[in-house]
Amino acid sequence: MLELITALLILFLLTRPIILIPTIIVIILIYYLKIRKYNNSSYYKITKASYFDIKFDKGKYGEYLIYKYLMGLEQQGAKFLFNIYVPKNDEETTEIDVLMISRKGLFVFESKNYSGWIFGSEFQKYWYQTLPTGRRNRSHKEKFYNPIYQNNTHIKYLNSLIGANYPTYSIITFSERCTLRNIEVKTPNVYVINRYHVRDLIALIYKNKPDILTDQEITEIYNVLYPLTQVDENIKQKHIDNINNKFKNNYIFSNTLDNSNVSISTLINNNEPIIVEPEIIEKPQSSENINKEELICPLCGAKLELKTARYKTHAGQKFYGCSNYPKCKYIDNSNISNTL
Repeated sequence: MLELITALLILFLLTRPIILIPTIIVIILIYYLKIRKYNNSSYYKITKASYFDIKFDKGKYGEYLIYKYLMGLEQQGAKFLFNIYVPKNDEETTEIDVLMISRKGLFVFESKNYSGWIFGSEFQKYWYQTLPTGRRNRSHKEKFYNPIYQNNTHIKYLNSLIGANYPTYSIITFSERCTLRNIEVKTPNVYVINRYHVRDLIALIYKNKPDILTDQEITEIYNVLYPLTQVDENIKQKHIDNINNKFKNNYIFSNTLDNSNVSISTLINNNEPIIVEPEIIEKPQSSENINKEELICPLCGAKLELKTARYKTHAGQKFYGCSNYPKCKYIDNSNISNTL
């Protein structure tokens, strides 16, 4: 529909050159002002990504939107860094998407650009994404590594590098295209939100938390971390290769931390323990890899139970039905061959 309206508008303007020329000038002026504003932003100055780069790269655009929501805090002394390649103990790196250093402490953002419905809890190793398939009461399920665990890894090595445990806030932001369902988080200073709530969340933290860092300390931390945002392409590629190699070696399915330098927990934020695991590739796993104990109803978030049809032509057939039946009547028989 949008394409049709655009085409009709262009056709209308082409038939009226007197209107067309001023319209083009206005459009050019609008883009010029947007680009000039963007080029003056900290995001551009640090990443060197052009305005059109972020418009066509969902990952970069998500990072920029987090900054855009919070850029007003720069007037209160906050400083931002993006794509920080923090060294680990094994000559590898872990990448922080967005970091805000402020008087309240360190705000570590993990940006997710998934769509669909998201299910998960703080201490569940894998979270789930469900997407509609176009068929009635059907959905496609994928799983991905717990982003809280992923951000805990970032925080662990960030604190190790800085050499101090400042108050740290772990904030997982999902895109506007996501609906967060039954997300359970209990640890203080850990948040899972849609990106459009980030300004309200930070405002609430600013209102209720005391100032901890001085402007001088903010600058010192910034100066330590800034070079890690300007690494050469070889380091970036090595980071990607290391993650891909771990994924290819089924590292993602490991139930232990053997042969890694990552401890099970670390003390941070008033000695609250957080679980950390080595960074892994962010690749959702298809429903073919989900076992029957992990199946979740995409409509209400309850567990799916294996059942047997009793009536009509489907009598005797196996299927997964929602445990909330009859309140929820979702059924799924797509996983039978993979889980029995």
